[in-house]
Amino acid sequence: MKVYRDKVYKGEMKLIPETLNDLWHLYNIIEKGDTIYAKTFRRIRSSDEPLRADKGEKTPVYLGITVEDASLHKYSNKLRVRGIISSAPENVSRGSYHTINVETGTPIKIIKNKWPKYILERIDEAEKHREEPKIIVISIEEGEASIAIINSYSVDTISNISMNIPGKRFASQHDEAIRAFFSEVYKALNQFIVSQKLKIGQDINKIVIVGPGFTKDNFLNYLISKLPVLKDNLLLESSSYGGVNGVYEAINRGIVAKILEESKVIKDSQLMEEFFIHLSKDDKRVAYGNEAVQKAVLHGAVDKLLITDEKLRTANTEEREKYDELLRQSEHMGGKTHIISTLHMAGERLRAFGGIAAILRFPLAEHLAE
Repeated sequence: MKVYRDKVYKGEMKLIPETLNDLWHLYNIIEKGDTIYAKTFRRIRSSDEPLRADKGEKTPVYLGITVEDASLHKYSNKLRVRGIISSAPENVSRGSYHTINVETGTPIKIIKNKWPKYILERIDEAEKHREEPKIIVISIEEGEASIAIINSYSVDTISNISMNIPGKRFASQHDEAIRAFFSEVYKALNQFIVSQKLKIGQDINKIVIVGPGFTKDNFLNYLISKLPVLKDNLLLESSSYGGVNGVYEAINRGIVAKILEESKVIKDSQLMEEFFIHLSKDDKRVAYGNEAVQKAVLHGAVDKLLITDEKLRTANTEEREKYDELLRQSEHMGGKTHIISTLHMAGERLRAFGGIAAILRFPLAEHLAE
């Protein structure tokens, strides 16, 4: 994300998303009541035309809208921001609704009455990881494979491949089916790399192949035979499972951390693992839900405060101010805030506990931690 802060003292900032991940950041940064400015298209009618929705030519204009809502269309790489026109050329009526489509490369100016600390930190993080390469994990066992791409904030499954493989007692049929299976996994991987115009070693740091047994080893050799250029960027690791479970095992066991140590998805997963370890021990070192976490903050017990980006994004103005104050108070008393992305499993797990939880420095009385 390109960030221009020269007018932040006036409450405005200019951002240019460069990746789909940046659009996800913007989705969480833009809030109801904000004013955003961007180049867009609007039907312009001449004064003598009848007021019909299907009339008028779409013309590029620079508009400002007061945000009502936003939606991220992940698979079309587009963020749609809907609101009421507040600033426009003379030939565009103010006060009507308009939707601005923000894509990668679209400069957008955002004006807020107040920039909360957690949003400024998200922008800093997006800027910090601007050039960070991604990794691809291929989790494979006989007849089942998942391919996922991992970056700082999300785990995106590219493809799931499943195929029936005859038993080894039918040697020729078994070997033929394995070759066909490997071919399908390779095609899915190559199609993604080509369609996204990814450069191995630049956009993609490593391709990690994980799984039980020797299937992963055999697939690595197959992949090298097909794409020798990948040889230096391949990493082989063992896991208990193939498929989607193997992807998350690779994350939780720290296999992926060897390559992308600063990845937020890994941090999120490890934090949730720590939360569940304390929860299973019943050592009174966790709190979850708004009321319990607030009490833990007031008692200075919070070591790590966990909150989903979804909880902050969907809160109304009054709730956002309360959360912002809670996060500030926790940090003032030595706690560290971690905003957990709901784009992957860690965020989904935290959502089940009300979207907010805390790992505590010391045990609290039971009535405070629940």
